[in-house]
Amino acid sequence: MDIFEACYSYRDPDLVKAAGLYPFFRALSSSEGPMVTVDGRQVVMLGSNNYLGLTHHPDVIRAAHAAIDRYGTGCTGSRFLNGNLDLHETLEAELAAFLDKPATLVFSSGFLANLGVVGLLGSAPDAVLFTDRKNHASLIDGARMARSRRVRVFEDLADLERQLQKQPRWENALVLTDGVFSMTGRVVDLQRLAALKRRFGFRLYLDDAHGFGVLGRQGRGTADSLGLSGDVDLMFATFSKALASVGGFVAGDKPVIEYLRHNVRTLIFSAALPPTSTAAALAALHVMQKDPGLFERMWENVAFFKRGVEALGYHTLGTRTPIVPLWIGSEGRAFQYCREAFDLGLFTTPAMYPAVPKGHAIIRTSVTPAHTKVHLQAALDILETLIKRHPLPRQDPDTIPPARETDIVECATKVLEDPDFANRL
Repeated sequence: MDIFEACYSYRDPDLVKAAGLYPFFRALSSSEGPMVTVDGRQVVMLGSNNYLGLTHHPDVIRAAHAAIDRYGTGCTGSRFLNGNLDLHETLEAELAAFLDKPATLVFSSGFLANLGVVGLLGSAPDAVLFTDRKNHASLIDGARMARSRRVRVFEDLADLERQLQKQPRWENALVLTDGVFSMTGRVVDLQRLAALKRRFGFRLYLDDAHGFGVLGRQGRGTADSLGLSGDVDLMFATFSKALASVGGFVAGDKPVIEYLRHNVRTLIFSAALPPTSTAAALAALHVMQKDPGLFERMWENVAFFKRGVEALGYHTLGTRTPIVPLWIGSEGRAFQYCREAFDLGLFTTPAMYPAVPKGHAIIRTSVTPAHTKVHLQAALDILETLIKRHPLPRQDPDTIPPARETDIVECATKVLEDPDFANRL
């Protein structure tokens, strides 16, 4: 069989588009942060990861322009050879000082950082990797890339503890976890995890992509918010969320970072982070430290919006971050909600299996300091319209077990056969 056969026979997106339910790859023709232009009309953006609203901050934009003038548009090589800029090293030094960590290492993308670092460390002799089932795909793929044959998935910290109890010490193990889980906004129980670390002696890798820039003092992250920074051996974060750019970094002890610098394939064999992205991330880091009102506005907006959607009857799954998930349940209903929200002027994104359990689809929204109350009230008005049109189950989602769920292709087929099908989900 032709190795491309699966590609040529792949028709799922066409079917979903024909049903009018396709929510992906919408082309933005312009952006003002809380508002974006799609298909010639402006809609409220409630589906981004721009947690501090800094993508349009004048300091960030000026720094990016200045970097183009000084360095050009790209580095044209890896940092290992010819693409290492003094700007990269300045960003690393300032991140290390900000986090009170001995050293940091900047990568061209967050995915490359997790993929390369976990893949390398998990290839050490006798290495064992424990990874949370809910972790980001980059951690999962890093574990797959590792040469270790001992990769163990845990459902929750109780399950992790049961697995760790099989032997008294785990110095050869690396536990991988998100600090903030990206779909639900829930924060890992880092206090319990730190207690397990002290008991069993494993190393801890914290992916704080959605906690850095949000939680802790001036956005220092999940561990800082709990006073547990010293319990984290390697902290990862990305620039594509709060820092209004692209790229990522890991922070830890100097010998560890130096080893990674000379051995991680996704750093050595990848072009360096472009000057504009590096400068924008550095400028955003400066804004975080000098504008305390930024966090006040963020949390005020989060509280306003969360109160509003919960009053309408949406379940927000216990989030404690600017990620405000709206539990929908049915995948078909989630796609219907997103389509109608967009028609009414609101940009949202659906999340379904495998990002969440089957039958537990959500609409993932996030709130930023750049949103005004006018933006957020407009979003609430639209969401009120939708929940009246398509009422949601009143049961607590945490009490509903995962189930076999109608996927989007099945839903699209039924919508084509019966246009009123989605309204009955």
